[in-house]
Amino acid sequence: MLLISFAFILLFQFIPAPAGLNQTSMQVIGIFIGIMLMWNFIGTDWPSLLCMAILAIFQIMSPGDIFKSGFGNSTIAFLLVFFMLSHVLSQVGLTRRLAIWFFTNKLAQRSPWMFVTMFLFGAMFMASFMSQTAALLVFLPIAEQVFKELKYEKGDRFPQMLVLGLGIAVGIGSANTPLGHAIILIPIQLLESQTGLSVNIMAYSAFGIVTGLLIFAALILVYRLLYRPDLNKLRHYDATRLRSDLQPMSVQEKISAVLFVVVIVIWLLQGFLKDIAPTVGGYISALGNAVPVMVAIVILCLTKVDGKPIMDYKDAAARGVPWSALIFNAAVLVISGALTLEKVGISDFLISNVTPLVSGMNQTIFILVIATLCIIATNFSSNTVCATVFYTISAPIALAMGNINMVALASVIGAAASYAFATPPSTMPMAVVAGTGWVDVKDMFKYGGLMALLSIVILAFVGYPIAAAVL
Repeated sequence: MLLISFAFILLFQFIPAPAGLNQTSMQVIGIFIGIMLMWNFIGTDWPSLLCMAILAIFQIMSPGDIFKSGFGNSTIAFLLVFFMLSHVLSQVGLTRRLAIWFFTNKLAQRSPWMFVTMFLFGAMFMASFMSQTAALLVFLPIAEQVFKELKYEKGDRFPQMLVLGLGIAVGIGSANTPLGHAIILIPIQLLESQTGLSVNIMAYSAFGIVTGLLIFAALILVYRLLYRPDLNKLRHYDATRLRSDLQPMSVQEKISAVLFVVVIVIWLLQGFLKDIAPTVGGYISALGNAVPVMVAIVILCLTKVDGKPIMDYKDAAARGVPWSALIFNAAVLVISGALTLEKVGISDFLISNVTPLVSGMNQTIFILVIATLCIIATNFSSNTVCATVFYTISAPIALAMGNINMVALASVIGAAASYAFATPPSTMPMAVVAGTGWVDVKDMFKYGGLMALLSIVILAFVGYPIAAAVL
């Protein structure tokens, strides 16, 4: 695969270009294919550095432009600081406290199915505001504690349903908001860099949360109507005993929670105050998404409790930030920018050749096709790569059609690339779920695949109209 990848990178430029393209076009296409093969079959670490280096070596982009569109991108800065804040919320115990509250409240104790629903809902909720893998790793040990107390064994249907449901729930949650979710931010950032159209965090979340809740409701229905496990052991289970493991809320936890809420309020005001109070709203909006998080981090580093700062900056930067993922996301932005360069000509080629084919096409059919292809692909390859590829290909076509809401399209692609539920390699959470031993991979493909199909329908016929209305 390494040899094949390098063959595309080095030799594809010598293939005669079709009418409308040139040698530079073929060179960039070859680099794109070669790097995509590496990302999917070799890894996303050093191939990401190769991606940026090779574009400079072949003089497709200058090093300054590469670093500006990659590491200097506002999306990378936002992900960096949000990962650090999310790490602190986990360290002070806030995330585990929220997790246990979700399935020990009175609503969750009404019936076994309410317990299951609230347990999975809690995982989805947590994944809306932090890494889906981190959210899974908060809930998975708690689930295994429940299985142990109820004497479930591997192979039993209830634990398989719950663990598989956790993988699906955090996947749904990762598309609910753009907070710390690179897959969502990639097409949104590409849209802004190419068209100047921006997406407010809360506006996207309105679309993402409504769509996510519908898909989550579909998951519960599939479990109740098709999976139908025996939940008799849960009828007399007192989940509130898990609260005894929790310590009283510490000062560090309270301060961290308040600051996180303040950051969310600022993001809300960025969207709401523009029309009500243009001067104040304009100022707050100009701060962007990352600056409020930066201020929160500074406060956490300066605030000491019992002689120690709430945030250990070095620890948060070293253990809280997935640096390989950040470099990968930077490279994705760079290669996407290279594909749309005017001198490369790929966008103009797509517009001139595809426009006659899609002229007059119904927008719902177009969105359905894009959502279907993206969700199928993301279940067998890198989510970030899928988000990049499908936005890069569909954006010029959608612009040529003239009847597609581009902001809604970018949002739908970001969400679609996140709905990977059917195979272990599709996302880290699904790989973790498969590795626990509680889940049969055949059932993962069966029920995860069914959820992927239902997600296509909901995203195309409900999600896109909502996104077009609010974005």
